[in-house]
Amino acid sequence: MDYLQVAIKASLESGKILRKYFKRGVKSQNKFDGSPVTIADKESERKVVSILRTYFPDHNILGEEFTYKKTDSEFKWIIDPLDMTKNFFRGVPFYSNLIALEKDGKVISGVINLPEINTLAWASLGKGAFVNGRRVHVSKTKTLDQSFIVFGDIDKRATYPYTKGTFNLIDKCRFNRGYGDALGYVLLAKGNVDIMLDRGKPWDVAPGKIIVEEAGGKFTDYSGKDTIYNKKPSVATNGILHNQALKLLK
Repeated sequence: MDYLQVAIKASLESGKILRKYFKRGVKSQNKFDGSPVTIADKESERKVVSILRTYFPDHNILGEEFTYKKTDSEFKWIIDPLDMTKNFFRGVPFYSNLIALEKDGKVISGVINLPEINTLAWASLGKGAFVNGRRVHVSKTKTLDQSFIVFGDIDKRATYPYTKGTFNLIDKCRFNRGYGDALGYVLLAKGNVDIMLDRGKPWDVAPGKIIVEEAGGKFTDYSGKDTIYNKKPSVATNGILHNQALKLLK
């Protein structure tokens, strides 16, 4: 099996675990940074890592919930076993798992699985982006006053020190909604929306980055840097609107 096939397999198996706990209902605990975590997050990550190591035992792994021993491999899997945990434990169906693969620091594959709404998105470098098996492409919207912007966390903690620029951009767009992290990237890749704002660690943004890029869009941090490791918030667009968005965000 190739890298993407294994990632999809792991994502689907993780999705079964998440759906089981979602139907049952779970309680959350706070991690050291104040973010919530549940038994579903941990069990999902263990399943994903188990599958990845079956096929690629020497690859590095960066997961949200556990720490893994570093290897000499040029490959690194980046895993968010349960994205949008806040939605999950409150019974909101917009949750996901996220898996991406880096080679020499560049994201080359990514999968987003939203199991409760039967949505699976994936992409590999140079091979396009797909949602439920159908190839997708970003919108052709050319101006902010006709654009649709979505976002994850949008409070002052999420946007500081770019709060003013963030709300300036939102105000310039025609429509705005807070659909959440993973779903926002999928909607952007499909052309349903035009701009996605996010604040997150590498495992939050890595799959969305390559899926959006392979769909013809663009992803950077607020300063315009092409990275998933900067502590600054990130912006993904249909590409056409990227410079217009950055101008306001900066």
